[in-house]
Amino acid sequence: MSYAIIRNANYKKDNLAGLYKHNERKNTNYSNKDINKNNSINNYSIKHCSTTYTNAIKKLQLENDLKGRLIKTTNIACEFIITSDKNFFEKIGQEETKRYFQTAYNFVANYKNLGEKYILSAKVHMDESTPHLHLVFVPVVHTKDKKGNSIEKIACSEYWKGKDSYKQLQDNFYKYI
Repeated sequence: MSYAIIRNANYKKDNLAGLYKHNERKNTNYSNKDINKNNSINNYSIKHCSTTYTNAIKKLQLENDLKGRLIKTTNIACEFIITSDKNFFEKIGQEETKRYFQTAYNFVANYKNLGEKYILSAKVHMDESTPHLHLVFVPVVHTKDKKGNSIEKIACSEYWKGKDSYKQLQDNFYKYI
């Protein structure tokens, strides 16, 4: 029996350059020996990021008047790695694999009322032993300020509020898929 996998990692500003280079295959050499550079041509974007993640976040902040106290230790981006097992993808074929990842993308865009505009990048890697999606987003919450005005702010700790928030993510993802 196959399974749907979604895993989260949170990133501070200082970690975004390395994440961007890995996901967009900008590095020359990789410590991950599972990457077959000859197959990188088969990688594709569901949502392409035309600049670095750091610059994309700055642009989002300005365009959307995003609030939030962002200091050096603040997690300002999250990355979901979404996949299943190798046999699952071999069994369903190329077109259904694309549909699986598009469905996963749609799930994330709607999860916790995030909104597609806060997804920075969604890159499918077909150049490793098991296909997987790297989906990078800004954890924006829709809340109210002290005066009761609706605001949007970057707040990773609020986005993942609750001791079972990751369990809820995995359960909801499994049901959606």
